[in-house]
Amino acid sequence: MELAKGIIIPVIADFVLSPDILYSDELTGIYFQTEDDKYGRITFENLDALKICRGENLPFSDNWEEGQKYTWIYKIENSKWLKERFDYENKNYGILYEFGGNVKDMLTDFSHYVFKFHDQFVEVIARGFWFEQDETSLFKRELQLGHPFLNLPDDNIEKFVSYNLTCQVRTNSTPQDKLVSDAKFCSQKLIEFALELDGVAAVDNSLILSYRNGKLISSLRGYFGQQIVEFEGIAKFDDLKPYIETYMREVYERRKAMGK
Repeated sequence: MELAKGIIIPVIADFVLSPDILYSDELTGIYFQTEDDKYGRITFENLDALKICRGENLPFSDNWEEGQKYTWIYKIENSKWLKERFDYENKNYGILYEFGGNVKDMLTDFSHYVFKFHDQFVEVIARGFWFEQDETSLFKRELQLGHPFLNLPDDNIEKFVSYNLTCQVRTNSTPQDKLVSDAKFCSQKLIEFALELDGVAAVDNSLILSYRNGKLISSLRGYFGQQIVEFEGIAKFDDLKPYIETYMREVYERRKAMGK
């Protein structure tokens, strides 16, 4: 049976006003006013599907009980829609699935979310979501500093050299317990690796913290999001270095063949 399980976040949508929904390549999200007269935004990690329906009552049974804290966001367990989307993607794309190439991620990493407003609700299938709040509207504005979808800042960098190439190691300075807590909403970047090539440093591998089937994992992912290796819990730099050095050797050999 499908069941809507409440998710608590520190941003609470206004009980009466309807949201604005923006669908675009970069800033797809739910934009709304909050109960304390501020402005909120929900953005999505690897958005797969979105639909908007009229109605004040959820079309799912939920686990809310009298006396519990109010929630306006739900995750749908045993979602029929998520299974339908997986069947479609698996049949039509298989190993060419857009988000990292493994369509089975939809069954382990993706969720069916519902965001409830006064007279409508928004349903989304995505790997995760993140929330923001500001004194002024966030509509079409760039993601705020510290948003987990952005690259890590370059103010906490170490470097190492292998195969005559220099790699920047950018570590997230956010306290580890907060990263673990925030990973319940969407993936969190622990470390980014950026090769310095021709005077430019570009991130090409990242260590990502997330939950898979309720288990905390960290995975090294390449430039296009494909998973290279997975670790239980939080991996350390020494766990990753052999994989990064293998990548650096491949880059070195390609550049050598090109005469660089």
